[in-house]
Amino acid sequence: MERCERHVHEMLSIVQENKEFLIQLRACTMDQFPTGMISKQLKRHEIFLSHCIVVGALFNFRRLTVSALKSVVEKRAPFLQKCILDYKTNIRPEVDPVIPDEMATAAGFEVDADPALCAAIQKHCTNASSETLWTLFNVMVAVTLPLQSLDINSVYRTPIEGHENNLHCVSTAVTWLSACVYTNLVRSGLEKEPLQVVLKEGMREFLEKVSERMLKLQLEEDKELQKEIKQRDSLFILLEKMVRDSNFITYDMLENNFPFTILRNSFRAVYENKKKKQQKNENEI
Repeated sequence: MERCERHVHEMLSIVQENKEFLIQLRACTMDQFPTGMISKQLKRHEIFLSHCIVVGALFNFRRLTVSALKSVVEKRAPFLQKCILDYKTNIRPEVDPVIPDEMATAAGFEVDADPALCAAIQKHCTNASSETLWTLFNVMVAVTLPLQSLDINSVYRTPIEGHENNLHCVSTAVTWLSACVYTNLVRSGLEKEPLQVVLKEGMREFLEKVSERMLKLQLEEDKELQKEIKQRDSLFILLEKMVRDSNFITYDMLENNFPFTILRNSFRAVYENKKKKQQKNENEI
């Protein structure tokens, strides 16, 4: 988690560097800032996204280790594991879940806010300016992701159900970081609303902004930029993954912001490309 915290620190420094522009982007509509203008004015956005991908990859690896731990504990100490699960499931709402979460993680269960990550990024969630910075962090992710449609390596690979440049890891990074950040903000008293309400509202705002920027790709009027956009469908698929990864975003929320017709067409286009490549390889053989 120390390595993860270093990447988080670098991402927040880039957000701080773009703070004024991100505040404008948060308040504007998608027509006010075309995709080409954003790519020119955002500073170090490619470095920001690379840090985000690394953080997501670390989280995915941690999920694998927790899953393996669950299998071992289930075989070696099933009674203890069931007791911890029962305690975690039936805890009263007014009780701080930090201790139950630590126990559940130690027994191999996934929790909404990973205790180790919460502790690692605690120093970045200490005051009101930190809260503003994390809100702008979500805006930064939302406006940076669509820019990856210009990268040919953002192609979605159906056999592995992921992107060639590991862009799918951004979904995991946003989900885990948001849960831990808002948990820390609620515990420190900076957020007065219950954690579930704060998390759902924060993720709803993020989904609205990222869906808005994705739709801008579909409606882009710049003909030169349209020619450069290579992986629009692969980027659209990433929205569906965000819903699957998060316990606080629903498909109803996604449908309110992004037409499912476009999403279905994107899945069909990606899988048709796979079939065409298979047929081409067979013909070559």
